[in-house]
Amino acid sequence: MSKSKLPPQGTAEAEAVIERFLSGDLTSLSAELNYTRRDLLVRAMKSKYGVVQELAKIKVGPPPEPKVYPAPKIKIMPLIQEGDKEEGEEVHLTLRSDAHVGLLTPSFNIATFKDRLWTLAKAETNICRLHRRMRPIKKLVSPWLGDMVQGEQYGVQGYVEEFECGVEEQIYEHLVPTMAEYYVNLLQIYETIEIPIVPGNHGNIQRRSQKVSKRSHWDTVAGRALKSALSHYEDRIHVTVAEPGQWYMIQEVNGWSFLLIHLDQILSYQGVPFYGIEKRGLRWKQSIGVTEPFDYILGGHFHNPNALYNAGVPIYINGTFSSDSDFPLVRMGLKDVAAQWSLFVNRKYGVTASYKISLQEGQRNV
Repeated sequence: MSKSKLPPQGTAEAEAVIERFLSGDLTSLSAELNYTRRDLLVRAMKSKYGVVQELAKIKVGPPPEPKVYPAPKIKIMPLIQEGDKEEGEEVHLTLRSDAHVGLLTPSFNIATFKDRLWTLAKAETNICRLHRRMRPIKKLVSPWLGDMVQGEQYGVQGYVEEFECGVEEQIYEHLVPTMAEYYVNLLQIYETIEIPIVPGNHGNIQRRSQKVSKRSHWDTVAGRALKSALSHYEDRIHVTVAEPGQWYMIQEVNGWSFLLIHLDQILSYQGVPFYGIEKRGLRWKQSIGVTEPFDYILGGHFHNPNALYNAGVPIYINGTFSSDSDFPLVRMGLKDVAAQWSLFVNRKYGVTASYKISLQEGQRNV
């Protein structure tokens, strides 16, 4: 390729090049004079002749005509509202766990538990009332997912100062009378109530030594006591207690199956249990789920409400009633979150709505 060269200034050839440059003929002029880029020609013209780019009349063609797209064709599809039909009925599913009745902390005791329970009842009945504007709701399922009482194993479940009373009082004087009254009052809202009960870890007497029978579990005792207390209402309130030694239960709710489990079986890594929960959930799906299929997992134990969706099955982890206990702070570096899950289950779609209802003082709910 020959070297780029402008003709000497003042010659006829130079005047012709300047005229073409000012007319805007940069592309063909650059090619003729062996400039690979137009900006190189512009710099050379300024350096040799003192002609600047701003004086060049750049040829600009007319703007292109805008392309007009036709409006899309809209096909009207008939939509059916099912709120007033049988297949649209939903079931209210309220998780109950980690009440720890008998635990004593700077901000939690038995009186606090009772206050928070009725705060919860008011919030959930208001939410149910709002949902009934969309679909009929006649049934409540309220599983107990463990640790409803604190127990009394000093040195294992806490220091002596952290127990407000013994386990007999916890069950028969506080938890059972309060919960029985709670469910009987809810019969004003629901036609039927189901209460499936699985054990947690706080009710497991001498859990490390295994020197007691499988029946010696305070969650089992509390469940049987509740069943007895509600015996006059057994036509509308059905209490099902897990068999001795059974640490999980499959509960059918409006055509969907839920694995009920406390989740104390899960080990944490660096204080974070969520990887372990998802991994174990997947394994349970491939083991328990083979003979007892389930669609969801409901658990508690960690005192921090959460919802996980990466285990091939949705997992709802419940909160607690307590506050300022050492367990989540030591295990996970997190404080108690006094909250309980409230779900709605549709026969067609499964869980259609989930509410994490806060029980902390000063927090507003629906």
